[in-house]
Amino acid sequence: SRLSRYENEMDMTVIERQPGADDLPDTASEYLLPEAEWVFLTATSIANKTFPRLVELAKNSQLVLMGPTMPWLAELKEFGIDYLAGVTVSNAEVLRQTVAEGGGVRIFETGVQYQVLKL
Repeated sequence: SRLSRYENEMDMTVIERQPGADDLPDTASEYLLPEAEWVFLTATSIANKTFPRLVELAKNSQLVLMGPTMPWLAELKEFGIDYLAGVTVSNAEVLRQTVAEGGGVRIFETGVQYQVLKL
């Protein structure tokens, strides 16, 4: 996986609602998040309504809200979010053309830029 290059540098655990082979189920959040130094929370948690509980569990960590659906709202700091990490449009015309051609994952290769913002 993309994360495998960091395995020797940090103690990292992936928690998923539908866990893969090396992941833990989301019920592990109750035990692991309160002790974590850093928590990377997908913005999908807002849509699936797990956001409030996960933020509460991670209140003692550096909390990063991330993903392509992440809203760039400074007000998220009020919920305990320390960083926002996601994509912004860097070239609207190129992105528009990519989408018009069916886009797919190419959307994240052209016309967008990855950014991290400390709140």
